[in-house]
Amino acid sequence: MVDFAHLDPDSNSLRPLPSNIHPWLRAVVTLGFLSFICSVTLFLTLGYRLIQWQLKSKRTNQFVILIFNLVWADIQQSLAFLLNVEWLRLDALDVNNPVCFAQGWFISTGDLASGIWCFTIGLHTFASVILDYRLKPRCFFQTVAAIWIFIYVVTAIPVMMYGVNAYVRAGVWCWIHHDLADLRLWTHYVWIFFCEFGNVFTYAIIYTILIQRIRSGYYTAAEAERVKSISNLMVVYPIVYVICTLPLASARMASMSGYPPSLTRLCLCGAMITSNGWLDVLLYTLTRRVMLFSDEPPADNNGLDTFSAFWAASQKRFGAAATCEAEPARNHHYGRRTLPYSHENDSENDLCGRGGLGDKEIKLVTTTHITSEPAQLADLEAMEIEARKNRPRTPTGRYSEESFGQQKELQLELEHIPD
Repeated sequence: MVDFAHLDPDSNSLRPLPSNIHPWLRAVVTLGFLSFICSVTLFLTLGYRLIQWQLKSKRTNQFVILIFNLVWADIQQSLAFLLNVEWLRLDALDVNNPVCFAQGWFISTGDLASGIWCFTIGLHTFASVILDYRLKPRCFFQTVAAIWIFIYVVTAIPVMMYGVNAYVRAGVWCWIHHDLADLRLWTHYVWIFFCEFGNVFTYAIIYTILIQRIRSGYYTAAEAERVKSISNLMVVYPIVYVICTLPLASARMASMSGYPPSLTRLCLCGAMITSNGWLDVLLYTLTRRVMLFSDEPPADNNGLDTFSAFWAASQKRFGAAATCEAEPARNHHYGRRTLPYSHENDSENDLCGRGGLGDKEIKLVTTTHITSEPAQLADLEAMEIEARKNRPRTPTGRYSEESFGQQKELQLELEHIPD
């Protein structure tokens, strides 16, 4: 049983902070602040979009709502490590300071919520892209509510068991006491590792299926090139999450095995996990911008069309793009024959030639694919700049000045004409 009245040196307040820890802790605070600002900005932007869509079109988009929840989780996670600024200000970590309890709560909630929502987005991507399946709106919102209830119930277990004493010093920030190994494991690390491996497994299946479809001719040549870029893009999602979370999780697991990490290593791991916020914002903003910043709520039945591989060559982003694919000529002496019209005419002859009915030969089969993408802000700005170039000058513009000058010269000439 842990004696919270007499904490051991590894759990009690630390005064002063070791001098070699200050630079590392400043790095944690800086990256936490960056993640906090980025996450809050995207959170407010998406909140405005969701309200606007609901008022304008009476509908929303499931993926955007999932990102909205992930960003809210990232805000809590980044806030937890941003609170280290209090320890830098005091040059001490005081377990009796209310900030200690707040930090422990946000670490437990933020880490758990971020992992679960990343995994949920992976499952949603698999269902929409591979299975072409979406939950009904009512079921979807019930699932979102159930996930948050699960997160907060699991996080509240240490508080329900130990009250305000649940969080003490754990290295260079506050969290669950190191002697409560089972509580750490079953309320935190089991779920973190489950989400890590679940993410890797889910996106690996998506990647494998997409590559198999490309090789089997499931997509046209033009589609296959885009799908290949998107499949490579999806590998980034689990990699970012695992790189950010695995170091701290493994360090804490090592401490449970009797090999506690150094304070410097903890700071490095903290800097990586708090970077999860700004990396999520950057990743989803670059790769799913069509979904997040559309003036109209994107349809839920969109799958691969919503991905943007930012390293691939960009095409014209509004208007239309047409791709024609032609198959080589082949004999048509067998099987069923479908004619453009019920009687022979010029279009039929252009396609099949003028031989007898039994020996017509298809000369060319052409498939045309039309793709388009809504105009983005950059497109509208470019159109406005071009419109300004072609717009007639105002009375204070250059053309009016030239006209005024010509009128002045004409007036001077008229004044010199003798009566």
